Amino acid sequence: MFNRRIAVALILACLPLTSIAQESADMGALNSAIETQRQVSEAQRQMIVSQNLELTEAESSAFWPLYRQYRADVAKLVDRKVSVITRYAKNYESLDDDTALILLRESVKVEVDKVKLTQRYISRFNKVIPGTKVTRYMQVEFRLDTIANLKLQSSIPLVM
Repeated sequence: MFNRRIAVALILACLPLTSIAQESADMGALNSAIETQRQVSEAQRQMIVSQNLELTEAESSAFWPLYRQYRADVAKLVDRKVSVITRYAKNYESLDDDTALILLRESVKVEVDKVKLTQRYISRFNKVIPGTKVTRYMQVEFRLDTIANLKLQSSIPLVM
């Protein structure tokens, strides 16, 4: 039951599962579903960003390649997050103190790395669009991330 909830949570949160070894046909199907949902989600995300940023033609030509680079770098962090969640799911019923703390530290490290990545990209974005547009863009990103994280976290049961 728990593994099914995790699978649904991962799909809903549109997270990639590229770094997890395929253990069964079910895992392969899950990977495929997640990757499909991720592509749809990324297209929706880009549309939402586009609707919320009024970019000039010059800004747009400089912004979108950088945006795609940023989202690719974020996807790598999301892969790490999925790996932690998957290991949690595999160990959920027999989770010991040491493993719980290892997974917690890894989860926090992913979040810290995401903040550092965002900080690096803020200055990059500011080279191609004005500060108010960078701020607006990041506000949209933060809101979309919050929605995805809420969907994911609400589906993961607390440690026993």
